[in-house]
Amino acid sequence: MGYRGIVKGHVVVLEEGVVLQEGLQVDIVPVEEPQPGSPAALLEVWGSDVPHDIWDAVEMAIEELDRIDKGVPFF
Repeated sequence: MGYRGIVKGHVVVLEEGVVLQEGLQVDIVPVEEPQPGSPAALLEVWGSDVPHDIWDAVEMAIEELDRIDKGVPFF
């Protein structure tokens, strides 16, 4: 199970209500913000209940737009 927090003054302050045992060893994994317009960013907006086939169509559309922006013809 994971918990969220924020670093303040070299200390991780956990979300309200989270209590961990004193001296507990933990792993810290930074959370990276998704790139604007990426499928991960869209997932944050739409939620995780979007069907996979819809995501496939969204990813294909994004790839096509990227190719157009780069001047690469779509086949």
